[in-house]
Amino acid sequence: MWTRLQNLRWYARWPVKWLLLALTLFVVSYPNPFLFARHVSHWQNPNAMIDPDYEPLQPWVQEVRDKLRPNMQPSKALKTVERFVYDRVPYKFDWETWGQADYLPTLPEVLEQGAEDCDGRAVVAASILRKLGYQADLVTDFAHVWVKTDQGDALSHGRKKRSVVATDQGLAVQWKLLTDTLPEALAYSVAPFPLGRELIVLGVLWLLLLRPGVGWRARLLCAVMLLEGLFFLRAAGQNWRQPVVWAQWLGVLHVLAACAVLFALGWRAAGRSAPTAPQEPG
Repeated sequence: MWTRLQNLRWYARWPVKWLLLALTLFVVSYPNPFLFARHVSHWQNPNAMIDPDYEPLQPWVQEVRDKLRPNMQPSKALKTVERFVYDRVPYKFDWETWGQADYLPTLPEVLEQGAEDCDGRAVVAASILRKLGYQADLVTDFAHVWVKTDQGDALSHGRKKRSVVATDQGLAVQWKLLTDTLPEALAYSVAPFPLGRELIVLGVLWLLLLRPGVGWRARLLCAVMLLEGLFFLRAAGQNWRQPVVWAQWLGVLHVLAACAVLFALGWRAAGRSAPTAPQEPG
């Protein structure tokens, strides 16, 4: 199958290669397509995940009320809710709880799982805050999800760039801020993601770029360059709040360089193997 793919005309070969790579990325990131569809549906209106009147949540609301002193400053009240949510909802990545790269859960799903990442914690915090009388909405910069209220932010980790703000009417997107936060989102996506899944994507990319006639030394060198690029990307995002930008670019350049070398060598190998027209006798 690989040989047959590589022998297709370029205008048929490259669309098939892009399709295979995209399919690999999707299957590796979202092996459950039904859960992915729910995820996309939830992000159309994230505030719909907030449910301040959900009955199993009410004991938690009462516990928080008991911790709030009369005339407590709003900032301290928000911190109290924040600490409570962190304590009651342990942090787990979505691929640990859902097997997916990302999933925005409903409030019942969070309480049933008992652990979640930032978006699930934000859903719980927003639900509690609304029950306490705050106007609470979900916000994100696509690297982190937290809660915006009329008295300040909760669960924000000091983040201020609200690229996307969820309202009860829909999503409000700040495109300029979104482009500013994409490097951090990339670091957060690559660095903690399971290495095995990333190696699958890298291996498929390497196989798709290979062409018959490329020597094994060049193939091995490009495989090493791809692995180095992945290493730099993962190392650059270990602290997702302050990713090492130069290391990110170094990783991207390694991957692009490996792709360019394989493409050039494959093009040259295809040119050498192309049949030449017979010469007329002198």
